[in-house]
Amino acid sequence: MLFFHENRITGGDVYLIIFTLTLLCFIQLIKVLLQKRIENRFLKALIESLSGILFFMAGFSLSKIVSSHILKFIFEDFSILIGSVYLTRAVFIAEQASSFPRIMTFFFLVCAFLTSTLSHLNILKIDENILYFIKKLFIVLSFLPLVGTLSSLLKGTLRSIVFTALLVFYVTISALWLSGFIVFDMRALIGIGLVAIVSFFYSFVETRGMEYVLLYFEKHFFRKRDALILVKNLRLFVTLVFIVVLKVILEQFFGIEKFFKVLKNIYFIETDLLRISLYNIILSVYYAFLLISLLNIFKKLIKLYFPKERRSIEGGSAEALIFNIGILFVFIVVLSSLGITWKVLLPVAGTLGVGIGFGLQTIMNNYLSGFILLFSKKLKIGDIVELPLSVPTLGNRDRNIFGKIEDIGILSTLIRTNDGVEIAIPNSNFISSPIVNFSHHDPLVRLRIPVGVAYSSNPDVVRRVILSVLDKMPGVLKAPKPSVWFWEFGDSALIFIASFWIDIRRDIKIEEIRSRFYYSVWRELKKAGVEIPFPQNDIWFKNALKVEIEKFKKGED
Repeated sequence: MLFFHENRITGGDVYLIIFTLTLLCFIQLIKVLLQKRIENRFLKALIESLSGILFFMAGFSLSKIVSSHILKFIFEDFSILIGSVYLTRAVFIAEQASSFPRIMTFFFLVCAFLTSTLSHLNILKIDENILYFIKKLFIVLSFLPLVGTLSSLLKGTLRSIVFTALLVFYVTISALWLSGFIVFDMRALIGIGLVAIVSFFYSFVETRGMEYVLLYFEKHFFRKRDALILVKNLRLFVTLVFIVVLKVILEQFFGIEKFFKVLKNIYFIETDLLRISLYNIILSVYYAFLLISLLNIFKKLIKLYFPKERRSIEGGSAEALIFNIGILFVFIVVLSSLGITWKVLLPVAGTLGVGIGFGLQTIMNNYLSGFILLFSKKLKIGDIVELPLSVPTLGNRDRNIFGKIEDIGILSTLIRTNDGVEIAIPNSNFISSPIVNFSHHDPLVRLRIPVGVAYSSNPDVVRRVILSVLDKMPGVLKAPKPSVWFWEFGDSALIFIASFWIDIRRDIKIEEIRSRFYYSVWRELKKAGVEIPFPQNDIWFKNALKVEIEKFKKGED
């Protein structure tokens, strides 16, 4: 009699059921009206997710009012069913999934609900443990299609890696749950839903979101290389935030605090002065990646502070200075997360000071030289420089390194030559060696190119031809005006010097300018009838020479 009394359905329960169904219809109506006005499928998916969460919360709140125990359990299961349907539909809408995974998911969710209802009503007189296992199996099968759907936004190798990781994780957790090693309560089910939602939004941001950011910044603010670096670090930052969110969800809804306590108790170094655990190492690596990604993002965004015409040069120098200072802060934070403080470093430094001093001398020299370069403003990113160093590149060995400064790093400066080769030069070389900076204050540079003509040529004609070539040649500045100098009487030619100014930052390829000039001068001099000489030597003999001419018979070799 007590069983029937506790499970008797009252009039209030009937009204509550009617109200719940009305609420479901109302939420569905509002959702349909909103989705008809929206074309973006991701916004539709967001509305679907919010609808599921709203009904889920409302259903569990109303279930507390139900007087019948059986009806209360069925009420909760129904709320879970509808909430799960909405959440999975959100993922399928965003991914534009085919009909088969949708039907498979909804079918097994309904089967799980019916199995749970049969278990509560006990109509078929089947063992509850068997029904409970069948219900769990249906739940596992219902969410299996989501594993492939959640990773479908990703591309290439990343997609296969994420899919494999999710599949292994899902199968492992499902096997442990089916075997009874893990017990999922209602909080765990909520956690699963949150993990699915967070994973979906992470996949969207990691792919479509980053593609939009790349196009936006590349179009409005940065050159392509800067935009790619920014997006790369944004992706790393989003991934690290995603890991933290997953950790919080697992702690709050799955109770895995014990796992982290185990990691904290696994020590690699345990002394009175220093204790380094596995958890400290993982945390320090996480902090290192997080702070470096933030530092790289900040140093790129700081360039937006500068006007577009000064962004490449002044913004690049500010970027290098911020990174060099920030990397020191990152190093201190990582050491602190490992538990290494000044109290630990001072005794070690005193013991190993001499050896470490000699070993780090070159590193510290280059690090400090980088600060000297940035603060003295003798060099900045975008400058065109030449160094007295010989570095072989693809079989060529030039006496000097000539190129554009691309980056001033913590230990070395990156120079890009006209051959597209990037050479990393230690910062200390810029302090100890003479450096020619062609664009320190003014990027205007004068070029002098020699031209030799025959002695029979009219110098005025030669001067007029060379000036006409310079006037038409692209890249030659009109002010200061080009000029032609009669330089000297050479051994075989009259030597003229074509003197003109260029903007070295805009026309850095001097060899191409010289080649263009010679092509044009040769054509114009030939049209003007001016001869280009070749070396001639007169040989004088002191004594008379007897010349004999041998006559060869016909047919002889």
